[in-house]
Amino acid sequence: MKLPIMFTVFIILSCILAKPASGQQQFYETVNVNGVNRQYLVYLPTDFDPAENLPVMFHFHGGDESPEVAIQSEVDYRSLANVHRFIAVYPAALLDGKGCTCWNNEGKYSNGIDELGFAEAMIDSMVAGYNADPSRMYASGFSLGGSLTWDLACFLGDRFAAVGVVAANMWEWTYNDCTSALPIGICHILGTNDFYAPYNGNQYSISTAQQNAFWVSVNGASNTPIEDNLGGGVTRFLWPAKEDCHSVVHYRRQGGEHDWPTFARDAIWEFVSQYSLDGLIECLEDCPADLNGDGVVDGVDLGILLAGWKRAGGDIDGDGTTNGVDIGLMLAAWGACNSG
Repeated sequence: MKLPIMFTVFIILSCILAKPASGQQQFYETVNVNGVNRQYLVYLPTDFDPAENLPVMFHFHGGDESPEVAIQSEVDYRSLANVHRFIAVYPAALLDGKGCTCWNNEGKYSNGIDELGFAEAMIDSMVAGYNADPSRMYASGFSLGGSLTWDLACFLGDRFAAVGVVAANMWEWTYNDCTSALPIGICHILGTNDFYAPYNGNQYSISTAQQNAFWVSVNGASNTPIEDNLGGGVTRFLWPAKEDCHSVVHYRRQGGEHDWPTFARDAIWEFVSQYSLDGLIECLEDCPADLNGDGVVDGVDLGILLAGWKRAGGDIDGDGTTNGVDIGLMLAAWGACNSG
């Protein structure tokens, strides 16, 4: 009788010990980058199942901070991850020669710490270990972590679909080297009184206006922004996507200091989650007002609509006829498949 009992206990213990990672929601992982071990904190949403093929939201903490501090004082994506089903990852910066856990994004990684290699290694690890969706990798960053996030946007646009940057503008050297940037979803939040990233730029970083113009050009977005006053001194400027299906959004915090605003978490996730590597998902998949299928809603589509008037030739809303409702839908989508 003792043998079956012991065997049963052994089986139960084996099952428990065999799957600590699946039962544990938050833990550190290590990846080797050019012979250097790098750590990052992983949070799996409740009832995680690799079959879900989830997106990943990386957050790069501020200078001289840590993943734990970032969760406490910057952005806690965990509850949002549970609701919207994504994996949250908080990378850890290495201790530099000055005793600071600071990201190395000055002078093209001259101190030998390869932050871009670290980002790519984490992406590969999340895909291999958790079946994460490689087409839906997102990054946010605060302060020095935001400066690094601009590097990700410039040099890893083939790996990250969209980014959200808070309290940081592009360094001059990042901007100067960003000549071959690929289109990528851009969400930027900055206060006009930020000491770290002066709104109008300085000898180290470019101005917000120059930065917005640069990414609007890279993304092929509309040159005219849609401006919305959200209250509390916050104004949102959206440059809608056009045929390339990539937009740019900037939140100006009038009088805002160097901090992480409460609205940033939800605003960033709402923005980046619309993207895959190819651009805005809805823009790519569904654009009923684009009647000739060229990726942009313009006068050609209007001509097709008018030619099909009172018939099905220009029907957008699917009611079987072309009428004033369809004109309204076309004007609402004018210039883009998805105008946000």
